[in-house]
Amino acid sequence: MKFYTFTINVILAIAATAGIKATAHASTKYDFLAKQFGFQTAQPQATQSQATQSQATQSQATQPEPQAANSPVNQEGQTFFSHPPQLMRVAASQIGKDTPSTYEFALTVPKDAGRPLKAVTIAQATNVETVKFVVSSSKAFVGDRLTASSEIRLASVGGEQPVNPGEVTIVFDQPVQPGSTVTVALAAQRNPTWGGVYEFGVTAYPAGENGLGQFLGYGRLNFYGNSN
Repeated sequence: MKFYTFTINVILAIAATAGIKATAHASTKYDFLAKQFGFQTAQPQATQSQATQSQATQSQATQPEPQAANSPVNQEGQTFFSHPPQLMRVAASQIGKDTPSTYEFALTVPKDAGRPLKAVTIAQATNVETVKFVVSSSKAFVGDRLTASSEIRLASVGGEQPVNPGEVTIVFDQPVQPGSTVTVALAAQRNPTWGGVYEFGVTAYPAGENGLGQFLGYGRLNFYGNSN
């Protein structure tokens, strides 16, 4: 299957300025995670971490979470990333209007992340149309290409549907270890009828009790259709 890759506009929040959009997005879109998965969402913050894509195998990327003595935990007992994952790539298998498609979001968990990656929430920013995902067809795999041996088992897939049909939460059966790259593939019922740029916010959650989510920024997809 041929994928078209677009430039990713990863917006890193800076307090009270560029973070306004991300803060509102995180505070309204992800509150349900605290109830369903024991996660909480952190305020977006800037990061200087530089990560390169790992060639880790599935067993290395999703091995059971180690109990490291220096795993970051705040005073409230919340686990968090020392250096959060990075959104590296966003791609769509089809870019024409009204066409079923698969959207891929590739994330790299840096070696100095401090915690493995347990869950990811992807939510469309407000636009002319809202993409509806087929959550039961969601997949995840190690690296940036799906093969028979690279698929990662998911513990659950959900979201506030149909209240928020453009939102999906992926929970991995085994946390994705630091130094690994994971790609989440979401099946869309169809691409928007109205063409243009559509943004999708990505929030990552660390393994551990009461994990504090980190907003990673927005991935952009450009669809061709009726003019806005």
